[in-house]
Amino acid sequence: MTRKELAISIYDQIKENKLGRDNKLPSERELANMFQVTRPLIREALAMLEAFGIIEVRDRQGIFIKEKAWSEISLPLSFLVDWPLDILPQVFEARLIIEPKAAAIAAKRRTQSDLEKLKETIFKIEELFKEDRSDKALLGEKWNSIFHAIVVATSHNDVLCRIHEGIIRLYERNVSSFPREKAPMPFEKWPKEIWMEHAGIVDAIEEGNAAEAERRAHEHVLISQERIYRFTQSLGLQFFVPLNGHAKEDDLHARA
Repeated sequence: MTRKELAISIYDQIKENKLGRDNKLPSERELANMFQVTRPLIREALAMLEAFGIIEVRDRQGIFIKEKAWSEISLPLSFLVDWPLDILPQVFEARLIIEPKAAAIAAKRRTQSDLEKLKETIFKIEELFKEDRSDKALLGEKWNSIFHAIVVATSHNDVLCRIHEGIIRLYERNVSSFPREKAPMPFEKWPKEIWMEHAGIVDAIEEGNAAEAERRAHEHVLISQERIYRFTQSLGLQFFVPLNGHAKEDDLHARA
């Protein structure tokens, strides 16, 4: 177990109220016994959690959980990159919150340059699903990521862009760890459908229809989540359970 993995394990147990009493954690020795690791490794993990403001170590008093609301206590996105795969449902939940609203703002603020960039991604993806090439999946995922980044960038909100970058990095890092030799990834199986969904979002943005852009972006992310869910189920993996429910069967089959 690495110090990062140990820090995450301690963090999870604190957040689930499984560790600590009256905001005080067990001693280093007790934690080492509980997690079956060495005390030096416990110290390193605790140092990381202290740096993130989750705990504080008081001389001669012990280790204490910081007294603040859990909404204020979180690990930075860079720390979550190597989080277990069950972070993906949370990633999709975050995307469902951010991407539809960003698309709505984009419909109001888009420039001609923005539209040209968006249409370029649509063209690139259209080329891919019409061609038979060995790197189709890799290039498809590349242009898929670029498309979503440009939609958010078209909102011209730098804060949204930075948050979205971190979320997409989490998504790409975790999805890339799937055993692809056993089943196709979304772009390999549904390239035309993904292209059509993207094109619909661009059409709404170009028309300046914020409500339609938001609706189409929300639908696309929800269906993408369903595709990943079904993919993991086909592999016998049980970690992925969508937090926002499933897309309607008719919506998904219409694109399958």
